[in-house]
Amino acid sequence: MKHFILFLSLIFSYTVNTLYSQEVSNNEQSTLNLFEYGGVLTSEDNLKNLFRNFPLYVENGSEIDFLSYEFIGTIKNKRDAKKYVKNNFHDLITLGWMTVFYKDTTDIHRNSLPSSMQFFIDTGLADKSTFNKKIKTLSEEYIHIGDQIFAINFILDLQKHKHYIFINPKTNKVLMKGNIFAVEFPISHVVDINNRKARQD
Repeated sequence: MKHFILFLSLIFSYTVNTLYSQEVSNNEQSTLNLFEYGGVLTSEDNLKNLFRNFPLYVENGSEIDFLSYEFIGTIKNKRDAKKYVKNNFHDLITLGWMTVFYKDTTDIHRNSLPSSMQFFIDTGLADKSTFNKKIKTLSEEYIHIGDQIFAINFILDLQKHKHYIFINPKTNKVLMKGNIFAVEFPISHVVDINNRKARQD
């Protein structure tokens, strides 16, 4: 019985230390993204986080109506990857980002501009040759066999769109390259927005 209690104590101590280490490393993380903020235990959590975070932390986020997301399958070969990347480029929606961020959380209390993150539709479209090179690079260098494919269905400017994202099933990380919703922001942005919302309530 003594050995069993000692064993349980060791397990508890290890669990607490592990959780504390993760918390410290999360606090030291310099930037977050809309997919990961909120925690990710499964691939699907990335989509739930995006749908929740976009209208909260993007100033004009309500201009995009997220309808649904769906699991499409997994990448079987490079031709498969190219097909989905090509669909993203054919839709020709490119979001640019305008941001003003605090350097750190202590900067929030100084008299500086409030934290802000907004998207805009980037109309500086490249030529067909450039698109083809980007499609080739993304599908051959960044997307791997076995990666999961999810489709995000959304409305922007009263037009329906579908954007494919790719997730590594081992790490549950979303591929940020070529992803129109891939924007990084510091934790200070979240703190500032949450503080402002708390003052309004």
